[in-house]
Amino acid sequence: MVVRLIKYIKGYVKIRIEGYSPERFLNLCGNHHILLWDIQNRGNCFELYISIQGFRQLKPILKKTKTKLTVLERRGLPFFLHKYRKRKVFFMGIITCLIILYMLSLFIWQIECEGNYTRSTEVILDYLEEINVYHGMRKRDVNCEDIEAKIRSRFNDIIWASAQIEGTRLIIHVKENTDLQLNEEQDTEPSDIIANKAGTVESIITRSGIPMIHEGQEIAAGDLLVSGQIPIYNDAGEVASYQYCAADSDIMLNTTCDYSDSFSMDYEKKIYTGNKKNTYFITLFGRTVTFPLRKITYRNYSVITNENQIKLGKNFYLPCFYGKNTYEEYNIKKTTYTKQEATAIAKEKLSGFCEDLIKKGVQITENNVTINITGKKCIANGSLKIIEAIGKRRPVQIVEIPEENEDEKGIPEE
Repeated sequence: MVVRLIKYIKGYVKIRIEGYSPERFLNLCGNHHILLWDIQNRGNCFELYISIQGFRQLKPILKKTKTKLTVLERRGLPFFLHKYRKRKVFFMGIITCLIILYMLSLFIWQIECEGNYTRSTEVILDYLEEINVYHGMRKRDVNCEDIEAKIRSRFNDIIWASAQIEGTRLIIHVKENTDLQLNEEQDTEPSDIIANKAGTVESIITRSGIPMIHEGQEIAAGDLLVSGQIPIYNDAGEVASYQYCAADSDIMLNTTCDYSDSFSMDYEKKIYTGNKKNTYFITLFGRTVTFPLRKITYRNYSVITNENQIKLGKNFYLPCFYGKNTYEEYNIKKTTYTKQEATAIAKEKLSGFCEDLIKKGVQITENNVTINITGKKCIANGSLKIIEAIGKRRPVQIVEIPEENEDEKGIPEE
């Protein structure tokens, strides 16, 4: 690849050699260290490639060997420049374009987040803007170590972050803590765990603190589940003092979750006519130009936008977007769901609600939701029996035990 590039920069020609002794011509070129390549025997002649410098040394050899030379092709940068030597504006445009590309390479035009699941990319990008990290900033102003530290400090559930620059991209890699207990960081402050819901205890595993409940016990919201106050007893079996800790426990509760949803049986249906119009757009530095410049005459229509960002190679993104808007016309028709359609929609909504619970680690043991159609409404109402993790922290109330006075202990008689 490098050799081909050097040949192109220096320039070369393809020639045909004819005469009484072309082999002698080739031998003399070798003796004079003239480089020839891709030599092909065409029967009564030879076709080959030679550099411009070597071509200029051929005159005495041609005269000595009495061979005829014909130039077939001219290739390389010198011939290109000679051909367009009068088009100065063209070369100025190329130079200007290269300067613009170089200037654009000094900025960040794409910020990507990888590894984030709980925190959306939009939330992270909004925070980056708050700390003055944004699209279009200069790469030399980007402090990757500072960005990493601030992300870890701002988001408690992100335990690792890495920022790196590739081309005109700033890539933020994060790793989230998916095993947070009680939705909190590990707390060292003395605290109890209390119930935030009512139900029946399914299971309890305590790592620190004293459990105040047992499996199968009915509890109400606000009940003390695990105490962070550990009593210390003396020889007489009395409480001498208390030791405090941050209670830590996994508590699963068998409880119920109410569900209610309703929607009208009447709705507006979109009926597409098949008429479509396309417009194209280019966005450069936040400004958009749309063409053709025509007004959409449809009364009701939906828009589908397909947008692409221009990039050179894999990592050189430019602040330029192009794409297409497709406008599809439709008419609105007022109609009514059938009982089967309404029931199917209600079941689909309930299924989506259950899937959201399962994603949060909730187990659904029983479904007691009923679907009824009353008048012009479809109503889904009832409850779900579920097993879910519960518990929230509250500070431990410090209990001061008064020390026994020495004068009150009594003096033995002599």
